[in-house]
Amino acid sequence: KGTKVIEAAERLGIIIPRFCYHKALGAEGACRMCAVKFLDGQFKGVQMSCMIDAQDGMVVSTTDEEAVDFRRHVIEWLMMNHPHDCPVCDEGGHCLLQDMTVSGGHGIRRFSGRKRTYRDQYLGELVQHEMNRCIHCYRCVRFYREYAGYRDLGTMQIANKVFYGRFRDGALESPFSGNLVDICPTGVYTDKSSRYRVRRWDLQRTPSLCIHCSLGCNTVGGARYREMLRQEARFNEAVNGYFICDRGRYGFAYAGHRQRPRTPRTGSKEVAFAGALRFAAERLASYDAGQVACLGSTRSSVETQAVLEHLCRLQSWARPAYFFDPALQRKVSAAVSRLSGSTALSLREIEAMDCIVAVGVDPVNEAPMLALAMRQASRNGAVVVVIDPRPIFLPFDFEHLAVPLNGLDACLAALLKGAVSGDDAAWNGPAAQAMDEAMPSSCSADRKIQSAISRIGSKVASSGRLALVCGTDIVPESTPSRVADALSLLSTAKERAGLFYVLPGANCFGAALLSASAPRSSFAEMLREIEEGKVRALIVVESDPFMHFYDRRRLEKAIEKLGLLIVLDYLPSETVNRADIFLPTRTLFETESSYINQEGRLQHVARVHRVGTPIWQVSGGSHPPREYGLPVIGGEPGVAWRVLADLARSLSPHDEDPCSEGPWKIVAEQYPAPSKWQMTSCVPAEKRIL
Repeated sequence: KGTKVIEAAERLGIIIPRFCYHKALGAEGACRMCAVKFLDGQFKGVQMSCMIDAQDGMVVSTTDEEAVDFRRHVIEWLMMNHPHDCPVCDEGGHCLLQDMTVSGGHGIRRFSGRKRTYRDQYLGELVQHEMNRCIHCYRCVRFYREYAGYRDLGTMQIANKVFYGRFRDGALESPFSGNLVDICPTGVYTDKSSRYRVRRWDLQRTPSLCIHCSLGCNTVGGARYREMLRQEARFNEAVNGYFICDRGRYGFAYAGHRQRPRTPRTGSKEVAFAGALRFAAERLASYDAGQVACLGSTRSSVETQAVLEHLCRLQSWARPAYFFDPALQRKVSAAVSRLSGSTALSLREIEAMDCIVAVGVDPVNEAPMLALAMRQASRNGAVVVVIDPRPIFLPFDFEHLAVPLNGLDACLAALLKGAVSGDDAAWNGPAAQAMDEAMPSSCSADRKIQSAISRIGSKVASSGRLALVCGTDIVPESTPSRVADALSLLSTAKERAGLFYVLPGANCFGAALLSASAPRSSFAEMLREIEEGKVRALIVVESDPFMHFYDRRRLEKAIEKLGLLIVLDYLPSETVNRADIFLPTRTLFETESSYINQEGRLQHVARVHRVGTPIWQVSGGSHPPREYGLPVIGGEPGVAWRVLADLARSLSPHDEDPCSEGPWKIVAEQYPAPSKWQMTSCVPAEKRIL
């Protein structure tokens, strides 16, 4: 029920031509391209298949002569003013207008009049505007204003002069503006980052992931000549749907950075990889086990984290640290420990909620696609409440309770207690006691906050599907557990209730699983041991303390006390510059890797392109050097987990290589509860581990 004819046909493998229709945006009926002939049923004659619900008894023909002729004329009308600039259009090769023109049978231009022309606008550094290619399908405006909720791009003028753009030139304000490139069926919006550099058929295109936040949005990476040139949204029903944010779409330049370190070195001398590993093993062997420490990263893959743990256990070193702040580590561990398969929510489930309470989280800046999911829930009538001291912006109307940090728990407790008022049986047990303990706070004495809580509480109480969203960055240590306690109180009173934690890294979930029982859980504790002289050698894996640690002067003094600093990374950083031994590693675009997002979903991605310096940096042009038989320039970086495994073999040359058939045997050994993971040597595309 409610399925449009165009969607019903697609489920049967019959693709009806379309321009304005999109599953995420729904029907508009603007382009008239999806015309079909209704032969029997409630409707008769040529109708738009995107505007009519499929019903029993309908007989619909997509190949009826009248419908085919109608579509052919629609294509001809749309092409009357088109500039026919396909040879120089970046949309060429994946242009829906090209496909529909060919399939519609239009190939000869009969219109000899003057074409309509527009002046293109400057829309910022990410999106190129070419308005003359527009066919007036309204997709861009419907996504930008209705779906994403931003108002600086819209429809101007009328009739044949309709123009889509801004009131005046300027950068698009939406952090989702890059989706205009994907959603436009022609070349009106194209990527500036790859403009005139590549065509779709030139690209190596492979499913990939975004690692700029903890959501794990699915992407398609596109590379040419060992350089990432495009990143597009990849549909995933449960995670990001059809779209991604601009951070995920354009945040790949680090892989081909001009200053990216690609060669192993000892001190300032470049050496071969084998020599660097041998030298590292010799230096590490001169220290006692208690004098060696390891710092991992929340942006490292599951494989890298697991093999680093294995290396430490093999050498009797202390377990690695992954967090710079011990409080952050405890907050993330508390969040991960309170999740389960029945309580963890996906982004798609967030969209279906009718009440969302967010505590200590700024969705647009910390997890942009969460903001987009919350917007869809709001469009469907959901009540959204944000408890946060910061001036939070969201692209929709919401209730903002601006309480101080020490009042977050109390405000949440008061709000939820008001929501279950009148049902004393629902407010009992250890969880209720924990929430009551949070009540005496500054926010309870704030009359303005009290008034807002009483007003919002009734809305929360009347909701049937409730999502509790919790940040882990600025919140007090008690908040992640308080939010989980609140869920246990409300779960029996709601049709569906769940948790959605926002974590501070792409694989923060995996790091929390590994560091939950570690005696030294943060870099701050490790730094104190370095200052006391207990730690003399430090191995840093894909992390940069100079970027993340708050006290730079203290860090500099501590690093100077070290006898040995070994760094594995693919980013140019201060830590890399100070390394005594540097071992370059590969990005996720250059190797297979796996990450666990904030809901416990394990996702595995394949390599997009082979490792090496982009050809334009090597030869100054688009053609590779005409010297044959030479190794790939810049091809030295190794897979991080493989480098760590080789280091382990160099330290213990008589031991068997446990990674000879891949890292997943070690992954199953190092991560807790391997039976839940069901690890195998060949990981499926994605697996929810909870």
